[in-house]
Amino acid sequence: MTRMFGMDDDFGEDAILGKLESMKTVIERVNKQFKDPDLTTFVCVCIPEFLSLYETERLVQELTKFEIDTHNIIINQVLFDEEDVESKLLRARMRMQQKYLDQFYMLYDDFHITKLPLLPQEVTGVEALQSFSPQFVTPYQPSTIKGSVEELERRVSNLSQMLKDAEEELERLRKGKQKA
Repeated sequence: MTRMFGMDDDFGEDAILGKLESMKTVIERVNKQFKDPDLTTFVCVCIPEFLSLYETERLVQELTKFEIDTHNIIINQVLFDEEDVESKLLRARMRMQQKYLDQFYMLYDDFHITKLPLLPQEVTGVEALQSFSPQFVTPYQPSTIKGSVEELERRVSNLSQMLKDAEEELERLRKGKQKA
């Protein structure tokens, strides 16, 4: 225990009590800062699914119990209803997500909720973060105008990614056959 407090082999009761007393001051200061909404707020990040909704509710209740401000929720990986989605699986997934999105809005009607789209790639690196970050402030608007340049570029990008994934899978399968 003395090593945990950075006291080496000094095992005196007074030394331990002194260290605990100095830690108490730091803990009280941190606790005060966490409870001050002008200094600290907690942003919950979740996805529109049952378990995430349940865990977010537990988290909000715990933070509230400790008087920590939490009035912001980011719902990540949302599938937006865009006209060109033809997949039955994606349509079913959107309906399922919508059920949980509705529940988030019902439970947290006084919260600021930000929905972020499911992306075909991870947001990693400075450039990707810089181009993605405006979505934290300006709500994502799915493109619904068929035939627009932006819509066609997005569709080409999605199809290119799907083609690349299919080619990689085909190559893996071919390599597997050669070994067998």
